[in-house]
Amino acid sequence: MVPSHRDPSPTTSTPPSPRDLEARIDQLTRALARLEDRIHRLEGYGGAPLTTGLMPPEAIQPADQAQEDASSLAPILGMVGRVCLILGGAFFIRALTDAGTIPHGAGVALGLVYAFTWALVAWRTAAPLHATFYALSSILITYPLLWESTTTFRTLQPPVAAALLLVAAGLQVGVAWTRSLKAVVWIATLAALGTAFGLMAATQAIECFSALFLAFGAGSLWLTYGRKWHALRWPAALAADLAVLVLTVLVAWPGGPPDGYRGLSVNRAMAMALALVVIYLGSFATRMLQRRRTLNAFEAVQTGLVLLVGFGGAVRVALASGSGAGLLGGGVLIAGLGCGGAAYPFAEDREDLRANFSFFTTLALVFLLLGGPIVLPREVFALVAGLLGLAAAALGLRLRRTILLIHGTVFLTAGALASGFLAWALAAFLGAMGKLVPPSIPAMAILVLLVAAHTLMVAKRTPAPLSWRFRLPSLLLGSQAVLGLGALTIWACVRLVSSGAPDPGLLAAFRTAVLSAAAIGLAALGRRLPTSELRWLVYPLLALAALKFLLEDLSVGRPLTLFPTFMVYGAALILAPRFMKTLQTAEEDGPTLGQGT
Repeated sequence: MVPSHRDPSPTTSTPPSPRDLEARIDQLTRALARLEDRIHRLEGYGGAPLTTGLMPPEAIQPADQAQEDASSLAPILGMVGRVCLILGGAFFIRALTDAGTIPHGAGVALGLVYAFTWALVAWRTAAPLHATFYALSSILITYPLLWESTTTFRTLQPPVAAALLLVAAGLQVGVAWTRSLKAVVWIATLAALGTAFGLMAATQAIECFSALFLAFGAGSLWLTYGRKWHALRWPAALAADLAVLVLTVLVAWPGGPPDGYRGLSVNRAMAMALALVVIYLGSFATRMLQRRRTLNAFEAVQTGLVLLVGFGGAVRVALASGSGAGLLGGGVLIAGLGCGGAAYPFAEDREDLRANFSFFTTLALVFLLLGGPIVLPREVFALVAGLLGLAAAALGLRLRRTILLIHGTVFLTAGALASGFLAWALAAFLGAMGKLVPPSIPAMAILVLLVAAHTLMVAKRTPAPLSWRFRLPSLLLGSQAVLGLGALTIWACVRLVSSGAPDPGLLAAFRTAVLSAAAIGLAALGRRLPTSELRWLVYPLLALAALKFLLEDLSVGRPLTLFPTFMVYGAALILAPRFMKTLQTAEEDGPTLGQGT
């Protein structure tokens, strides 16, 4: 029986061939391509069909990237277009003013209102990008308008222009600060400073624009404390320094200010110079005392600049004009005492407070040394400086502060210079062969203070190893004391043998003998007191004695004076190295009692 075709057996069915499968896959691929083509056409893309099997995915990425770039540029280009429209409005006001439709004064006022309006719009705008462009539009309108209104049309007088410039800069910087637009703050700051310097040069109105720079510097300083945009302080501070420098130089110009600057006031120049010092140093001190934070680089640099430009300029103006010096000196002395008091909260020996303590004590040192000679007579100032030096050295040993030892050395050296002690001592060793003058009472008082300070530093030092910053002040004070004692010895010897001008050969012999005896004495002192830095002077003294012997003694000496000179110097060459060798051996064997290192 033949099976019917309607009743097929499972054993008679055959699987599809690979060719049939490939044909079916091709049909499905073409159908999918037609569907994708229709979808793209319906979405508006058009063009050739995008088939998965014929076009890889990477082929569509450039088109998508171009679309993303276009979409990212669209807001920026749109804002640039808005800026162009805003500037067009400003030029329309300018055209009406040039045509005489509105007066120049009204045109300037309308232009400024128009510029300030866009600054307020930036403040009210939520999007940072839009606010940035609106603020830039205000900047682009304001400063060219102020420049032309002051220099070209002469509509604004320099004081009015300076006031409007300060208002405009304050508004724009304030808006940018409120919205955290750091780039706008930089642009507004530099534009305001550049315009102000240009107007100051063009109008020769130094005083009003110097006041503008001082106000802008103070505002920038405190504004940056809030946002910590510390770099913004530099241009405003340097601009204030430069403006005050120009003002004081012109006022103190020899023979009076140059032509064109005759209207400058001495009192206003001094006030602005001192205002520069008060603004910055007062702000630094207030900030450090409130926050108890460490002195930073800007404060250190600007402190030096304001002292040099501000206080130095005020002193130069006072000396050139011959008035106000006493009042200035008194104010500086009070400032020095105030700085000394401000250092007290930082007196504790901690790493984070040392910079602040050094800052305030150094300011006190500078103010007292600069203001003292203005107020006090020279001899009185020398004694006061010497006493302050001894007190600073004692306090430095008590608080273990090297900076106070350095300040004490500076005070005592200033007293030695003011009293004439150093000049008298050097003249005893190096002066001409004329009559030696006796030392003055202030010079002798300074010598006593120098000896006392060095003795105190040697006796009260700590047992810990000492750095060169501690030992250098002791060495400097001890060297001045040795110089003074040697000069006093020379003067006493000359007075014993002669009441008039000394014999040149005899004076030379006395000088060489004193140098030789000093070398022997300091070497012997080093054996008994190894902590004293004066033993470091032994070999330099021997070298100086040899040089002096060759240059002076052999040229002016006689056999009668050369005989003791050879004897004394030969003894120094024998004894001093021997004492130093003994000291070195003792140091190698072990520390000596009282040795500070």
